Amino acid sequence: MAGYATSGSAADIAPPSVPAGVQGSGAAGHVSLTWDASGDNTGVSGYRIYRDGRLVARSDTTSYSAAGLTPGSEHVFAVAAYDSAGNSSAHSPEVSVTS
Repeated sequence: MAGYATSGSAADIAPPSVPAGVQGSGAAGHVSLTWDASGDNTGVSGYRIYRDGRLVARSDTTSYSAAGLTPGSEHVFAVAAYDSAGNSSAHSPEVSVTS
């Protein structure tokens, strides 16, 4: 059949699972987050951390910490997983943390 490739692999279009179990704690201008690892058919490359709706960091582990926040300020965090093909999960349920 001319015009059809018969070798190679299909492109990865499956996103990682949504990070679950996001938990946060904070004190004195510092916040720490942890979450359960996401799954993916080719492996999770990392996680994007969102604070108050804005991307603030990336992590290749299932934890994140931030310092220098205003003590006593409340922030809303969410996490999304991504893989090497650029697929991204939906955001995790949000968690509110007071620094």
